[in-house]
Amino acid sequence: MGSKRNERLKELFLAEISQALRNVNGINANGILTLTGSELTKDSKVLYVYYSVLGTEDDRRRKALILNANSREVRSLLFKRLRLKNVPELVFKFDDTPEKAAHLENLFKQINSEDGKKDENPGS
Repeated sequence: MGSKRNERLKELFLAEISQALRNVNGINANGILTLTGSELTKDSKVLYVYYSVLGTEDDRRRKALILNANSREVRSLLFKRLRLKNVPELVFKFDDTPEKAAHLENLFKQINSEDGKKDENPGS
């Protein structure tokens, strides 16, 4: 029963955080920020918010600074908008899964193209 509530809360928090971040100055300059998921601790005191950044390493650093600088403000917005007794502390964590997936995809493409070359030259 509690886990269903946690899932609903995570979805609600993620939607609200996404909405709140739209109003943060500079969040969409230089690189695209995407919230990729969230994880609520068992005691519901901390919500880890995972994000990815399409852009350079500098863009990624800037986004981390902006997110951390605004986490309190976003949390207070959640209190006001959701009218919950408890809103977890927000901890933003970089999610490198999309980068890893792209890297693996490139590796598979390389392997496939090398396999294609072997088929063309059966003697090698």
